[in-house]
Amino acid sequence: MRTRRLLGTLLAALLTLLLAACGALDEGGGGDDAAAEPKEGATPVKVGYLHTIAVDDKLWLGQVEGQWADAGLDLQTTQFDTGVELAQALTGGSVDVAIMGGVTSNFPAQGQGKIFMLNSRETATARLWVQGDSGIESAADLKGKKVITTEGTTADIFLHRALQKADLTREDVEVVNAKMPDAVQAFISGQVDAIALWVPFDLRVKESGIDAREIDDAGSYPDAGVGDGWIANNEWYAENQDTVKQLIGAWLDVNEAFRADPEASLEKVHEAGYQDAAELSDLQYQVGFQEDYTNEEWLEAYEDGDVLDWVGQAEKAYVELGGVPEYVDPQEFFDTSLFIEAAKAKQ
Repeated sequence: MRTRRLLGTLLAALLTLLLAACGALDEGGGGDDAAAEPKEGATPVKVGYLHTIAVDDKLWLGQVEGQWADAGLDLQTTQFDTGVELAQALTGGSVDVAIMGGVTSNFPAQGQGKIFMLNSRETATARLWVQGDSGIESAADLKGKKVITTEGTTADIFLHRALQKADLTREDVEVVNAKMPDAVQAFISGQVDAIALWVPFDLRVKESGIDAREIDDAGSYPDAGVGDGWIANNEWYAENQDTVKQLIGAWLDVNEAFRADPEASLEKVHEAGYQDAAELSDLQYQVGFQEDYTNEEWLEAYEDGDVLDWVGQAEKAYVELGGVPEYVDPQEFFDTSLFIEAAKAKQ
């Protein structure tokens, strides 16, 4: 009983701190002013999203260019600041679909939603920076040092994997939890020895002019990558399969447009959703550290089971960190069948 109570307390504390995973900036911005008008009789879909380019880039491009409208959909969007808030809205039914970052592998594994599509894969967005005079040359040197990050995010998963590879545990270092803008300020002011962050927050460190350097990144750890995904309310998913197929089909059209002209597409996304949240240069920098694929490449990843592996790897990290009670096979909460069907129909 005591163990269960302790675990419950730990999970509650961690979940209240979980953020959206990597993102552009922790600021608002964006709106539907530039969205194409939905057609008469369009199917409304309440979509909650976390405002980071790896999560909502296709959402915004589809709104601007009209792929959602062309598919007979009316996406009614609401921005959320944290994965916890968005998961609660999804479970409670105030949104039908949620687009999340690293926590895509967290809440659905606990029965809170059904994943039906990934949006992108973050592979090298998380980075490890240290103070210039800290004497830290590798993750192994973090023993006894103070490291700041945002718990429950892609950066936290990366830090966890880096410590494991260095044969260190969480108890070997002093991990400080803070929202990433606050974490960056603490690092810049010299309050901590190291920071596990995500791009483009490394640009803020560089701009500060302090004596600091990057010594590692998530790209060196294949099991530190995360899949950002589209997740449906369980009941809504069961009752709206045709609408889910429309969403996937339209997303494939958006993705095709994005891959055809990434530069112009990103400019449109910035104009529609990020004018008040980030500079275009920040977005251009950030997308260089995530993986986006053609429709054909995505289909192959679904058919080969790679997408399930990506989600499962992040889920295992959450289990090890105490954020998810037990590992659940991603096939239990990630339905890949509709994407495969839709992608094949586009060929």
